[in-house]
Amino acid sequence: MSKNVDVVINVFGKVYQTALSLLSITEHCGQHINKIYFQEEALTAEYERRSHCKTLEYFGDIIEHYVPRYWNGIDPNDLKRAAEDEEYLLSIRYQYGWYRTESSLLLTIHNDIDVQADVIGNLIDALGEHTGVGEIGQCWWCPAYQNGLCDSERYTQFKPSYQYLMKIYNKDMDYTQRRAYNLGLSEQYQKNPWPLPECRLNEWCALINMEKAAKDTMPNGTAAPFGARMPSGACIGENWDRPVCLDVGVQWFRDMLHLGHTFGHYDVNRDMLHDKRGSVKLDSAEAYVKAEMVAFNKLKERYPDFFRFMQE
Repeated sequence: MSKNVDVVINVFGKVYQTALSLLSITEHCGQHINKIYFQEEALTAEYERRSHCKTLEYFGDIIEHYVPRYWNGIDPNDLKRAAEDEEYLLSIRYQYGWYRTESSLLLTIHNDIDVQADVIGNLIDALGEHTGVGEIGQCWWCPAYQNGLCDSERYTQFKPSYQYLMKIYNKDMDYTQRRAYNLGLSEQYQKNPWPLPECRLNEWCALINMEKAAKDTMPNGTAAPFGARMPSGACIGENWDRPVCLDVGVQWFRDMLHLGHTFGHYDVNRDMLHDKRGSVKLDSAEAYVKAEMVAFNKLKERYPDFFRFMQE
């Protein structure tokens, strides 16, 4: 079987979880993988005191390591600057692998997954004529899903008016279960609310047909970069001046759908373990250390060669 898939992993801290992500995906999907692009953020997690050096050394030449010049954090990206400054463009999440790959298929992954089966093979089988395939939508954050109106399989069918979207966002609003989009969305959503602001191809494990996607995505096309975070139109904070961003990939997904691309839903949870609210761990020392120790023990049990190498 030809190794025709490149993988790009965006890395922010989580040293043991990152190693587990790479070891588990190469164990179960290695027959498909040509190259792994390891895009490491310029800063690391607040609670992290270790580096990824051992993981990078262990994997050797299959990995291409890149640390961007700029750190974007969770701030919105500046697409005008991205169009003019290549180094800024490459600082956007997943962009280095997107830029460097010569493969027709690119897999994006998080650095906190535990692959249990051949998820790449299954995604290839599900791709068909779509531009991308993976888990569609963060439906658990969305009032349309919460009210039984929409889901990952029906996202192309539910196309409400802006007024109706705001109505369901504000009904029984709970800020622990929904983002603050109820405060109002930008002009693009006022003109056309579809796809909804939680709709996206979830980047924690998504397969993209680069022959279709690259030509319509910046810098070649008009769609936002895959990993860009853009302002939603809602603002929070003491002075109501802190933008609530659309999550990674939402703007790209929206732009691509409006250009006529299609995306298929495949439930990657059949093939891997992933905490969909993993970013919460970055705000809690206790949760961060607990998740790292779970990964540490899995490495010790399942990958003893790597574990010994890591200890040297």
